[in-house]
Order: sequence, then C-alpha cells, then structure tokens
Amino acid sequence: MVAKKKIYPNGKEAKTYTHEEAIEASRAYFSGDDLAANVWVNKYALKDSFGNLYEKTPDQMHRRIARELARIEQQYPNPYSEDELYELLADFRYIV
Repeated sequence: MVAKKKIYPNGKEAKTYTHEEAIEASRAYFSGDDLAANVWVNKYALKDSFGNLYEKTPDQMHRRIARELARIEQQYPNPYSEDELYELLADFRYIV
C-alpha cells in the first residue's frame, strides 16, 4: 500500500515528520521527559492511516485544535479568537 500525500485545499502539500523527529522535538517540549514524548507522539500527534506524522510537537497540536475551535466559535456571538483559545491550550495549562 502506497501512502498518499496530504494536500491542503490551497494546493500546498502538508509537511510530514519522521517518528524520530517528532520524538526529539517532543522531548525538548517536555523538558527531556522521554515517556511523555513517546506517549504524545504515539497517541496524540496527528497521523494519517498510513502512520505519516503531520505534527512534531504538542504546540502544533494545540494550534490545530485552537484553529478548529475558533472556526466553530464564529457561529456564536462574542467568539473567542484562535489566539485566545491557543493561550488556554498552550502548555496543557487548562487541560486535565
């Protein structure tokens, strides 16, 4: 089975990362914690059905989630912005 490349609606190809790149970047994010880095990459990083990784740090995940939440927020009065939502998600401050 051949992996297909992810293409965004604007025609740009999505950047992919190796497992090693994601572990290394996540380890730095988690201040050297190998277990946290491995759990995040294996369980939470955005992947396709072929195992291609599209995020290498939790920060990228938080940005993706904030962007999607902001899109939904636009349907309601006084919506939160992507940046406001990102600040709530960043560094897992308000995530249990």
